[in-house]
Amino acid sequence: MGKEGNIRRPDRKALQLARQVQRALTFALAETGNELLLTAYVEEVQPAPDATHMLVSVRGQGEPMALLGALHEHTGRLRTAVAEAITRRKAPELAWQIV
Repeated sequence: MGKEGNIRRPDRKALQLARQVQRALTFALAETGNELLLTAYVEEVQPAPDATHMLVSVRGQGEPMALLGALHEHTGRLRTAVAEAITRRKAPELAWQIV
């Protein structure tokens, strides 16, 4: 078997958590009160590389670097919203990607 057989795919639980994180962030972005984040949309959340870290792909209006800065500024509040919405002892770390 070649290297393709060794590629790790996220398990069902990690993908389920990613969907929960996406739903939680969709609501939490609007609650930040930040103009840029009010128009932002969570396009996708993926385990990166596992359920302890999530890569959040966000689409929004305006300058991408300004949107990224707003996301970093509000990461603590957004992660708290995720922690309140999921049933895990520890909320995953969030990494942002603008698409």
